[in-house]
Amino acid sequence: MRIGGKKLRKCKGKYMEYDKDKRMFVEREFAVGLFHQWGNDYEEFESGPGNFTVAIVELPDGKIVTPVARDVHFLDTEVYENE
Repeated sequence: MRIGGKKLRKCKGKYMEYDKDKRMFVEREFAVGLFHQWGNDYEEFESGPGNFTVAIVELPDGKIVTPVARDVHFLDTEVYENE
């Protein structure tokens, strides 16, 4: 898929999401998504924030998720240049 001249890479992986019914974070998996770009997130600790890299991924239903970098697996082997 191409957005603004840029080809998006297909990926699969997992991400954390808050489940209102269970009142806790749960791990969700996705079989296919479109990788848009890398981003940053953080988690607050008593000693200060901990920063980490996330992927910005669009799921087939249009939902945007931000899995941590280690939980993303690209489904293609070809790397595309921004044209």
